[in-house]
Amino acid sequence: MPATLQDQFNYVARHGISNYTLQAVIRFGNRLDEVKLARAVRLSTDAEPVLGCLFVERDDSPFWQRLAYPERISWCRLEETQDREESIMKFLLEPLSMDHDPQVLALLVRCSQEDTLCIKLNHACCDGRSAKEYLKLLAGIYTQLCIDSSFEPEPNVQGKRDQSAVLEALGITDLKSAFTSESEESEPTWAFPWRQSVEPESIRLSISRIYQRDFQSISAYVKTHGATINDIILTAFFRALFNMIKPGSDSPMEVQFTVDLRRYLPEGENIAISNLSGIESLRLSEIKCEPFVATLERVISIMKSIKTRFPGIKSALACELMSSMGFREVLKMNKKEWERSLTSGRSSPMLTNLGVISPSPLLFGETVIKDAYLVTPAFHAPAFMLGISTYQETLTLTAGYYKPAIRKENVDCLLGLVAGELISCHDS
Repeated sequence: MPATLQDQFNYVARHGISNYTLQAVIRFGNRLDEVKLARAVRLSTDAEPVLGCLFVERDDSPFWQRLAYPERISWCRLEETQDREESIMKFLLEPLSMDHDPQVLALLVRCSQEDTLCIKLNHACCDGRSAKEYLKLLAGIYTQLCIDSSFEPEPNVQGKRDQSAVLEALGITDLKSAFTSESEESEPTWAFPWRQSVEPESIRLSISRIYQRDFQSISAYVKTHGATINDIILTAFFRALFNMIKPGSDSPMEVQFTVDLRRYLPEGENIAISNLSGIESLRLSEIKCEPFVATLERVISIMKSIKTRFPGIKSALACELMSSMGFREVLKMNKKEWERSLTSGRSSPMLTNLGVISPSPLLFGETVIKDAYLVTPAFHAPAFMLGISTYQETLTLTAGYYKPAIRKENVDCLLGLVAGELISCHDS
């Protein structure tokens, strides 16, 4: 199947930009059937064919090609351990091979009578929303196998993977007239604290969690102030960055955030596992000693303006306008942009709020998921991304990065500041 331009841009991130991997950690109160689970992961690559493929580089039209011998792959291995957290972290830090591994791999960590399922998905074939959909798909297949061990899912060969359905839903036919450039605000204004280093890099991951009681207080605060959870997270992120970076300027600083373009599609539109995300940016100036609620009001005001312009569509249109580019051009352009960031030392911090993983508890057969969170890709400095996901009123903040360019102390500090701003906002 053809590789979309978003697939290609995410694929070339392998060249020193990020680890191009989306991950999930799912905890259960008891054990799963490891044989059925491995079978479910294997069958998921039939249900969503792109997951059972490898990316084939070809300048005129790169494509996804099915794996030759899928039955020889260890789709989900079992690891019994006395140190669950160590096993989980080891898996999360393991690289996914673009050249040899399929687009999904899993590990079942067994500690006493409790299982934890860890999943890797290649960002080259799917985005955060698709990662959430994959968890539901896998849970459904496993549940069916518990009922009928011969179950095989129907392949989703009709599901769209490109942006055509989005543009069609919005009635956009003339791409050039719909796209307006705002180059005067295109340059990054700052970067998460980092330093250039000639030492070998190693990947690291920091995690912070906000549990039910505090999350409920945050949700109540959001409703009181006519905001969204995303508004309040953006506010906390900006305030934490101002605290850490101290820009020392009245100029607006930029944060980029992802937008799920599926929001524009009609209910029931068949979209396969894919990359269907846009990028927006928000610029905010630091105001010394400003209370949280005042910063929030400014964010709400700017976000209301952004929402009137179909957020994420501008980046989607830019992608469509570049659709005639060959793969080598995509690679060359990405490398050039990345070199500019390294030279300037600036790269706008990014936020991706993947939202609620599932509004109701997910079941694998009769086994309920007690806890779950998603892990977004790790980026090389000067790029930096904060990932957010929520399950059963527990909010998880994650950030993957590479040391020594980025220090663990700084990332842990940022996550602590963001969590602190969120938890204490109702007191402001």
